[in-house]
Amino acid sequence: MRRLLLLLSTIFIMLLLVACSVSNILKEPEKDEDKKISGLGSSLGDDIPEAALSEDKDGGDEIDPSRLSLNKTGINLYFYDKTTEQLSPESRTILTTRIGPEALEYVLNELIEGPKEAEQLVSALSKDTEIKSVEISEDIVTVDMSEKFYESEDMALARACLVNTILDFVNADYVKLMVEGWEATAFIDNREVMLGLLTRYPMTHTEIQALEAQTFGNPEISRINRELYFQDYSGKFLLPEVRSITVRNGNYAEAIINELIKGPVSEGQGYYPTLPKGSMLHKTEIVSDENDRNGIALYFSKEFSSKVSKGTTQEISMLSSLLYSLSSLPDIHYLNIYYDNGHGTYINAPIEKINLDRNLTVDLFPNKVGKRIRVYFGDSQGMLLVPEYRAVPKNEKNMAKRIMSELATDPIHQGCVRVIPENISPDEIKVEVKDGLAVVDIPNEYYEELELSENRIIRDIYAVVNTLTDPENSCYINKVQFTAEGKKIDNFKDVSLSEPFVMNLALIKEEK
Repeated sequence: MRRLLLLLSTIFIMLLLVACSVSNILKEPEKDEDKKISGLGSSLGDDIPEAALSEDKDGGDEIDPSRLSLNKTGINLYFYDKTTEQLSPESRTILTTRIGPEALEYVLNELIEGPKEAEQLVSALSKDTEIKSVEISEDIVTVDMSEKFYESEDMALARACLVNTILDFVNADYVKLMVEGWEATAFIDNREVMLGLLTRYPMTHTEIQALEAQTFGNPEISRINRELYFQDYSGKFLLPEVRSITVRNGNYAEAIINELIKGPVSEGQGYYPTLPKGSMLHKTEIVSDENDRNGIALYFSKEFSSKVSKGTTQEISMLSSLLYSLSSLPDIHYLNIYYDNGHGTYINAPIEKINLDRNLTVDLFPNKVGKRIRVYFGDSQGMLLVPEYRAVPKNEKNMAKRIMSELATDPIHQGCVRVIPENISPDEIKVEVKDGLAVVDIPNEYYEELELSENRIIRDIYAVVNTLTDPENSCYINKVQFTAEGKKIDNFKDVSLSEPFVMNLALIKEEK
């Protein structure tokens, strides 16, 4: 009996030990990076941008940092290697919620601080440079810096390190450098030249200098990239389109306006002309007001006013297009606009209602620049989806909700059909986004009024999915879950809705 009790005790103790061991194995160990996230300490913790711990500026209310999904992101900071006389990337790791303006601002401040490892590397930017703002729109990253940027020892190197670091980090094609709100300039052969939109630089110092000499060295003619502002379909917003323009004898205003007159290159992708067909720019001149502020006077042909479609919307689009396209030129504070009255005399009388007898600035048309989005409607001839471009406010706080509101309207183009029934109000559609998943809650009537054909049901569901997950829309959504009045749906007419949907490129009709 004693032996039996001893044996049972031994087995019991062994079971306890095994249980404790299994418990320790199953328990997820506390990772070092978890400690650093919570305490913002040491190593990786020093590289966590403050923006990673709060919602982005356009995202609405602040949220609990513990609920955010922080991702490790590798970055390259470009410094100058004195021994090889070329740019050299120094790799770092940061933690971000997503790659956006706040994270990029942090990266640029790290670039200004300088290298941490190799002694032969130096920062090409003045250490006193401050990043005042960062903006990402379409394929353009705009960075506004303090005037100390101009104190960088080698400005060509400074621009190269800055641009290459930005384009390595952000999925964009162009960088627009601003200094204290004005477009940055360069001095080439004692001439001040406009930089335009910059693209990636070569790596060696010699090649960088050769590139800038080739681009900006000819005083008579140069070719630079510029953003021009055209209107969206409704005329409510302006949208930037990048254009390579030819500048003669430093007359940037003339080159920009002549390109505006030509109209957008990609009119079928959401851009529409702002200046009347047949308009011609006769001349430009620099003028000054009583406060010695510089402006530009523009003198147009008679078509500038005679062919404007009646209505203030078109008038506002035309004038704001000129102002926004020219407003960032260095030391240009306003525009004066004149046009031929048909008898050879230039006048500045109102075209419709807007008084032209004054200094015109962008302040007259605030918040005019929008963001281009892509929404998907049904193809009336089949089961495919047709993309259509719209515009929404640039700083829309709830982008996913606004995009769904656009989808809940009639399509612009013929041959397309609605995918959300007319009796469903945009206000009835709720969208909640978290960690890349959008939960779209739609009233029961939406499902009841979907076409009975299974193919059409799939088409209309994917119209919502493709719209929200399209990278063009910058909603940072990769999956969509449908619910009906707050309840999850398992199946609808043999179509499973229990799991989230991802983008389906196969359903998109190819554009001709």
